[in-house]
Amino acid sequence: MMTTKSGIRAAALLGAWLVGGAAWGEEVRLTVKDTPQPLATAVKRLETREGWGITYEEPLSASATDGAIDLTYTVTEVTRKDAKLQEQVLTRLLAQQEGQASPRFRLTSAGGLWHITPVQGSPLDTPITLPRQERPLGEVLRALCAEVTKQGGTPVELGSTTGLRLETPITLEATTQEPARTVLARVLNSAPRRAAWTLRGQGTPKKYVLSAHRIFRTAGDTLPEGAPKQPPSGD
Repeated sequence: MMTTKSGIRAAALLGAWLVGGAAWGEEVRLTVKDTPQPLATAVKRLETREGWGITYEEPLSASATDGAIDLTYTVTEVTRKDAKLQEQVLTRLLAQQEGQASPRFRLTSAGGLWHITPVQGSPLDTPITLPRQERPLGEVLRALCAEVTKQGGTPVELGSTTGLRLETPITLEATTQEPARTVLARVLNSAPRRAAWTLRGQGTPKKYVLSAHRIFRTAGDTLPEGAPKQPPSGD
C-alpha cells in the first residue's frame, strides 16, 4: 500500500512539474543592426526560432537602407502556437518600421500563413485564373509566376526553392480570378508541405523573384521530422 501511495504522489509531482514547465515563459530579445532591410532579417529569425509561417514581399523599388530592430517578447511552448501571440509580435515588429526610411508594410493572415506585404501593393495581389492541374510542384509554381506576369505586367520569376522537392506531383484545382497569394499559399502550405516565400525585386530591367522555402524551426529543442540539423542556406 505504501508503495502504491508513493507512486501516486510521485506521479502527481511529475504532472505538476510538467504543467509548470509548459507555462514557464522565456523572454526573447530580437535585435537586428546595420543590416539592409532589417525587417526581412527579423522575419527570417522569427520563423526559424519559433516555427511560424511568415511570407515577406518587398516593393520593386525597395532600397537597401540600413536600419535597426530591437524587439522583446515572452513565449512558452503553449503560446508559441497561439495565433494571438504571433499577431501581437508581428504587429509590434512592423510598428518599429514607422518613421524609418523604408517601405511601409501591412500584416495579413491567409492560408495558414502570416503575410507581410507592401502597403502600396504586390504582384501577388493580382487575380489569376488557372485550369485544374496535375503536375510536378515546380511546374505549377512556374505556371503561377507566368500567369502573374501576364496579368500584372511586371515579370515574376521562380528563384530558389530551399527544402522543396519540385518533382513531387500535386493537384491544383481550377482557380478563377483568385488572388495569386491565396493560390500560392494553398500550393505551398498544404499537408504534408509547410512552406513560405519571399518576393523581391532584382536586376535591370527590374523583375520580381519568388523564392520559396520549407519552414523549419531550428531553435529550441524541437525540429520537424526530416528537418536538417543545420538551417539550409539561401531563401
